[in-house]
Amino acid sequence: MNKLNSTGFTLIEVLVALAILGFVFSSALKIFSSNALVVATLEQKTMASFVAENILVQTFSFNDELNYATGTQSQGGFLYQWERKVLFEQDGKSAQINIAISSNGIEDIYQLTSYKVLQ
Repeated sequence: MNKLNSTGFTLIEVLVALAILGFVFSSALKIFSSNALVVATLEQKTMASFVAENILVQTFSFNDELNYATGTQSQGGFLYQWERKVLFEQDGKSAQINIAISSNGIEDIYQLTSYKVLQ
């Protein structure tokens, strides 16, 4: 066989090319999988913020809601536990409202604090 007339790639060249391709694909897969975890976490926090805002709206809408309360609420297909604490200021003219959201044993996914002026 004449080596001058042979065409194509050698076995070493093919193996090196496959190794480089494998490294690139594994890096890309790791990036995409970590992005999926970040997206899931952000989705959970966004839904928890919606729950906290719903509880805050209820608290602002009704004066009889100015007390400690806990409960559950479904949002976006997830079930969230919420806890509302109300602290009255010494002058009695305002109240601090703290809302903490938890889900699946994860404490304080989202916290919301607001103030209401009392009349």
